[in-house]
Amino acid sequence: MRREGVAVTIIVIFLLPGCMDSQEDGPSLIGTEYRAPPEAPDFTLKNQNGADVRLSDYEDKVVVVAFIYTSCPDVCLVISSNLAYVYENLGGHSENVEIISITIDPARDTVSRLSQWTDDMGYQWDHLTHDRGSVMQSVWDNWNVVVDAEHIANSLPPDDASLRFAVLFPDNSTMQTDSTCSSADGPSCFDNGSAFAEHAFSESNGIEYDISSGTIGNWTSDESWSWLLHTWDGQNESWVQIEADSLDSMGVTTSTNLAWAASNANLSNLPPGFDCNGHGWVMGSGSGAHCMCDEGYERPDGDWLSCSSTGGEESGEHGHSDESDPHEDALMQYEVGHSTVTFIIDKEQRKRVAYSGIHWDVDEFLQDVKTLADE
Repeated sequence: MRREGVAVTIIVIFLLPGCMDSQEDGPSLIGTEYRAPPEAPDFTLKNQNGADVRLSDYEDKVVVVAFIYTSCPDVCLVISSNLAYVYENLGGHSENVEIISITIDPARDTVSRLSQWTDDMGYQWDHLTHDRGSVMQSVWDNWNVVVDAEHIANSLPPDDASLRFAVLFPDNSTMQTDSTCSSADGPSCFDNGSAFAEHAFSESNGIEYDISSGTIGNWTSDESWSWLLHTWDGQNESWVQIEADSLDSMGVTTSTNLAWAASNANLSNLPPGFDCNGHGWVMGSGSGAHCMCDEGYERPDGDWLSCSSTGGEESGEHGHSDESDPHEDALMQYEVGHSTVTFIIDKEQRKRVAYSGIHWDVDEFLQDVKTLADE
């Protein structure tokens, strides 16, 4: 049975008052030329070698900027092939021209993926991505690239620090709330532990929370059991009991994760303080939930919700069990649309020429690149 894909479209929008077919002054250009060339927005992204690349690194050079993705079955392959032709035929202009490809699919186009892909394709110019969705979204917005990125956004790690407050109830059921640090620029996220708890339960999730009377949710402590406060020990990856009255004086930073556990419950049932052993983030939900591990960590065989050091005995980011990889399954469920624009940036870092779609003559494009390089 064929799996239905989730369409992710890309559209590049021109501000029509800012462009026209030709200029009265300056060199003769073939592509769509900007009437009043706007400054090209700068960015800082990662190339296939993991190095930072900024557009401003290439001042005094002509820069070709394309928006593609490596899993594209057709259009992007044409654009990349055209760029390869340009790269190989610059001749004496090669010292004054740079080519940059920026992904519109960062969930799949990781640094390691781009490294493998450029090696396989033999491409030698920078292919750029970033592991933070907000960074990529900012680049797309600044360049007037519109991406329907619901899946992409859900496939990238959260930008904000997240703090967990978990609860283990007397019947061994659990719950957890993850709160964004309210002051990521400073050392403290909340005024104290009590403020963190109030935010996590009452303010954010509408859960009844009155620890002074022993109530969390539908449970109120009595003579047979009580609530015990725990903090997550990231180094030992375990919950440690602390004094309950320390909440008021407790400092709350981005590494603070707390839990209330019923004294008569089995502590081993309490969710961990960090997802993925603190070395990654969870993508997907239910049976499709799995860790996307930080650099230097990978998922052990068959365990989709853990991350261990690559220096350990366990290896294989995607595991080697008979179970299918939920990350690969999730990424197969969407495609990225095909409308795009390739820009030529002049030596003053201005948008000078744009070629829409793929139905343009690569020799004419090459001629415009050389013309601007000679300017």
